[in-house]
Amino acid sequence: MYKKQMTCQKIVCFLCLVTAVILFLYSLGFVTDLYDALYPGVSTKVVENPDDPGENMFILDRERVPGARLYVDIQEFNQYLVKYAIVYIILAVLLFITNTGNRRKYYVSNYVSIGLFAAGSIYIPVFAARYISYYKQAFIDLITTQKEALLNLEKTYKAVYTESTLWFDLFYVVTGLMIASTVLLLACMVWKILLMKEERALVQNGKKVKA
Repeated sequence: MYKKQMTCQKIVCFLCLVTAVILFLYSLGFVTDLYDALYPGVSTKVVENPDDPGENMFILDRERVPGARLYVDIQEFNQYLVKYAIVYIILAVLLFITNTGNRRKYYVSNYVSIGLFAAGSIYIPVFAARYISYYKQAFIDLITTQKEALLNLEKTYKAVYTESTLWFDLFYVVTGLMIASTVLLLACMVWKILLMKEERALVQNGKKVKA
Protein backbone atom coordinates (compact mmCIF):
# COMPACT_ATOMS: atom_id res chain seq x y z
CA MET A 1 0.00 0.00 0.00
CA TYR A 2 2.89 2.34 0.74
CA LYS A 3 4.10 1.95 -2.84
CA LYS A 4 0.70 2.87 -4.28
CA GLN A 5 0.37 5.80 -1.90
CA MET A 6 3.83 7.12 -2.77
CA THR A 7 3.07 6.89 -6.48
CA CYS A 8 -0.14 8.84 -5.95
CA GLN A 9 1.49 11.51 -3.78
CA LYS A 10 4.22 12.04 -6.37
CA ILE A 11 1.65 12.51 -9.15
CA VAL A 12 -0.42 14.86 -6.97
CA CYS A 13 2.61 17.01 -6.12
CA PHE A 14 3.33 17.44 -9.83
CA LEU A 15 -0.35 18.27 -10.38
CA CYS A 16 -0.09 20.97 -7.70
CA LEU A 17 2.93 22.48 -9.45
CA VAL A 18 1.20 22.39 -12.84
CA THR A 19 -1.86 24.06 -11.32
CA ALA A 20 0.30 26.82 -9.85
CA VAL A 21 1.93 27.44 -13.23
CA ILE A 22 -1.51 27.56 -14.87
CA LEU A 23 -2.60 30.18 -12.34
CA PHE A 24 0.50 32.23 -13.16
CA LEU A 25 -0.11 32.01 -16.91
CA TYR A 26 -3.74 32.94 -16.33
CA SER A 27 -2.74 36.00 -14.32
CA LEU A 28 -0.43 37.12 -17.13
CA GLY A 29 -3.14 36.78 -19.78
CA PHE A 30 -6.02 38.02 -17.65
CA VAL A 31 -6.29 41.51 -19.18
CA THR A 32 -5.61 40.41 -22.76
CA ASP A 33 -9.13 41.05 -24.07
CA LEU A 34 -9.47 44.26 -22.05
CA TYR A 35 -6.20 45.53 -23.47
CA ASP A 36 -7.27 44.85 -27.06
CA ALA A 37 -10.74 46.33 -26.57
CA LEU A 38 -10.28 49.18 -24.12
CA TYR A 39 -6.67 50.36 -24.06
CA PRO A 40 -7.11 52.44 -27.24
CA GLY A 41 -10.09 54.05 -25.50
CA VAL A 42 -8.02 55.57 -22.71
CA SER A 43 -4.98 57.77 -22.48
CA THR A 44 -2.72 56.92 -19.56
CA LYS A 45 0.51 58.12 -18.06
CA VAL A 46 2.98 56.39 -15.79
CA VAL A 47 3.81 57.92 -12.42
CA GLU A 48 5.55 56.71 -9.29
CA ASN A 49 3.30 54.89 -6.85
CA PRO A 50 3.12 57.04 -3.68
CA ASP A 51 2.31 53.94 -1.61
CA ASP A 52 5.31 52.03 -2.97
CA PRO A 53 8.23 54.33 -3.87
CA GLY A 54 10.26 53.03 -6.78
CA GLU A 55 7.30 51.23 -8.34
CA ASN A 56 5.44 52.79 -11.25
CA MET A 57 1.68 52.81 -11.74
CA PHE A 58 -0.77 53.71 -14.51
CA ILE A 59 -3.13 56.61 -13.97
CA LEU A 60 -5.90 57.77 -16.25
CA ASP A 61 -5.20 60.85 -18.33
CA ARG A 62 -8.46 60.92 -20.33
CA GLU A 63 -11.12 58.61 -21.74
CA ARG A 64 -12.08 58.41 -25.40
CA VAL A 65 -14.93 56.09 -24.43
CA PRO A 66 -16.78 56.60 -21.12
CA GLY A 67 -16.07 53.59 -18.94
CA ALA A 68 -12.93 52.52 -20.80
CA ARG A 69 -11.03 53.39 -17.64
CA LEU A 70 -11.94 49.86 -16.55
CA TYR A 71 -8.66 48.77 -18.16
CA VAL A 72 -6.73 51.15 -15.90
CA ASP A 73 -8.74 50.34 -12.78
CA ILE A 74 -8.15 46.61 -13.12
CA GLN A 75 -4.35 46.92 -13.25
CA GLU A 76 -3.84 46.97 -9.49
CA PHE A 77 -5.85 43.79 -8.99
CA ASN A 78 -4.02 42.11 -11.85
CA GLN A 79 -0.67 42.98 -10.30
CA TYR A 80 -1.73 41.41 -7.01
CA LEU A 81 -2.96 38.32 -8.85
CA VAL A 82 0.43 37.90 -10.55
CA LYS A 83 2.25 38.29 -7.22
CA TYR A 84 -0.01 35.76 -5.52
CA ALA A 85 0.46 33.35 -8.42
CA ILE A 86 4.24 33.57 -7.95
CA VAL A 87 3.84 32.87 -4.22
CA TYR A 88 1.60 29.93 -5.10
CA ILE A 89 4.32 28.49 -7.35
CA ILE A 90 6.79 28.83 -4.46
CA LEU A 91 4.38 26.95 -2.19
CA ALA A 92 4.11 24.19 -4.79
CA VAL A 93 7.89 24.01 -5.11
CA LEU A 94 8.07 23.76 -1.31
CA LEU A 95 6.31 20.40 -1.61
CA PHE A 96 9.32 19.17 -3.59
CA ILE A 97 11.88 20.83 -1.32
CA THR A 98 10.39 18.93 1.64
CA ASN A 99 10.25 15.72 -0.45
CA THR A 100 6.51 15.41 0.14
CA GLY A 101 6.18 13.46 -3.09
CA ASN A 102 8.93 10.98 -2.20
CA ARG A 103 8.76 10.49 1.55
CA ARG A 104 7.73 7.08 2.85
CA LYS A 105 6.84 8.75 6.13
CA TYR A 106 5.78 12.35 6.63
CA TYR A 107 7.53 14.69 9.04
CA VAL A 108 6.59 18.10 10.40
CA SER A 109 8.02 19.84 7.31
CA ASN A 110 5.72 17.81 5.06
CA TYR A 111 2.63 18.75 7.03
CA VAL A 112 3.70 22.39 7.04
CA SER A 113 4.25 22.49 3.27
CA ILE A 114 0.90 20.78 2.63
CA GLY A 115 -0.84 23.18 5.01
CA LEU A 116 0.70 26.26 3.37
CA PHE A 117 -0.27 25.07 -0.11
CA ALA A 118 -3.82 24.35 1.06
CA ALA A 119 -4.00 27.81 2.67
CA GLY A 120 -2.91 29.40 -0.61
CA SER A 121 -5.52 27.39 -2.48
CA ILE A 122 -8.19 28.86 -0.24
CA TYR A 123 -6.93 32.42 0.14
CA ILE A 124 -6.25 33.24 -3.52
CA PRO A 125 -9.70 32.25 -4.89
CA VAL A 126 -11.45 33.99 -1.97
CA PHE A 127 -9.39 37.14 -2.53
CA ALA A 128 -9.88 37.16 -6.29
CA ALA A 129 -13.52 36.04 -6.58
CA ARG A 130 -15.16 39.33 -5.59
CA TYR A 131 -12.88 41.35 -7.86
CA ILE A 132 -13.46 39.00 -10.79
CA SER A 133 -17.21 39.22 -10.28
CA TYR A 134 -17.13 43.02 -9.97
CA TYR A 135 -14.96 43.65 -13.02
CA LYS A 136 -16.84 41.12 -15.12
CA GLN A 137 -20.11 42.91 -14.42
CA ALA A 138 -18.47 46.29 -15.08
CA PHE A 139 -17.28 45.00 -18.47
CA ILE A 140 -20.74 43.66 -19.35
CA ASP A 141 -22.30 47.00 -18.38
CA LEU A 142 -19.73 48.82 -20.49
CA ILE A 143 -20.34 46.87 -23.69
CA THR A 144 -24.08 47.15 -23.09
CA THR A 145 -24.11 50.94 -22.71
CA GLN A 146 -21.17 51.90 -24.95
CA LYS A 147 -21.40 49.37 -27.76
CA GLU A 148 -21.57 51.99 -30.52
CA ALA A 149 -18.67 53.98 -29.07
CA LEU A 150 -16.56 50.82 -28.80
CA LEU A 151 -17.35 49.87 -32.40
CA ASN A 152 -16.27 53.36 -33.49
CA LEU A 153 -13.11 52.92 -31.43
CA GLU A 154 -12.43 49.73 -33.37
CA LYS A 155 -12.67 51.62 -36.67
CA THR A 156 -10.72 54.68 -35.58
CA TYR A 157 -7.99 53.32 -33.31
CA LYS A 158 -7.80 49.68 -34.42
CA ALA A 159 -9.22 48.38 -31.16
CA VAL A 160 -10.61 44.84 -31.11
CA TYR A 161 -14.29 44.90 -30.18
CA THR A 162 -15.33 41.90 -28.13
CA GLU A 163 -18.18 40.89 -25.90
CA SER A 164 -16.36 37.82 -24.64
CA THR A 165 -15.98 37.31 -20.90
CA LEU A 166 -13.74 34.28 -21.43
CA TRP A 167 -10.85 35.48 -19.26
CA PHE A 168 -13.20 36.25 -16.39
CA ASP A 169 -14.91 32.85 -16.73
CA LEU A 170 -11.60 30.98 -16.89
CA PHE A 171 -10.98 32.05 -13.32
CA TYR A 172 -13.52 29.47 -12.17
CA VAL A 173 -11.79 26.75 -14.19
CA VAL A 174 -8.46 27.65 -12.60
CA THR A 175 -10.09 27.77 -9.17
CA GLY A 176 -11.54 24.32 -9.81
CA LEU A 177 -8.07 22.98 -10.59
CA MET A 178 -6.68 24.57 -7.43
CA ILE A 179 -9.38 23.02 -5.27
CA ALA A 180 -9.11 19.61 -6.95
CA SER A 181 -5.32 19.44 -6.59
CA THR A 182 -5.56 20.51 -2.94
CA VAL A 183 -8.26 17.95 -2.12
CA LEU A 184 -6.10 15.22 -3.68
CA LEU A 185 -3.07 16.45 -1.75
CA LEU A 186 -4.98 16.36 1.53
CA ALA A 187 -6.42 12.95 0.65
CA CYS A 188 -2.88 11.63 0.12
CA MET A 189 -1.89 13.07 3.48
CA VAL A 190 -4.79 11.32 5.25
CA TRP A 191 -3.92 8.09 3.43
CA LYS A 192 -0.31 8.46 4.58
CA ILE A 193 -1.38 9.06 8.19
CA LEU A 194 -3.54 5.93 8.16
CA LEU A 195 -0.71 3.84 6.72
CA MET A 196 1.76 5.18 9.29
CA LYS A 197 -0.72 4.44 12.09
CA GLU A 198 -1.28 0.93 10.76
CA GLU A 199 2.47 0.32 10.53
CA ARG A 200 3.03 1.49 14.11
CA ALA A 201 0.27 -0.87 15.29
CA LEU A 202 1.89 -3.81 13.49
CA VAL A 203 5.29 -3.00 15.00
CA GLN A 204 3.81 -2.74 18.50
CA ASN A 205 1.94 -6.03 18.08
CA GLY A 206 5.14 -7.65 16.84
CA LYS A 207 6.99 -6.48 19.93
CA LYS A 208 4.25 -7.85 22.19
CA VAL A 209 4.44 -11.27 20.46
CA LYS A 210 8.22 -11.39 20.93
CA ALA A 211 7.86 -10.40 24.57
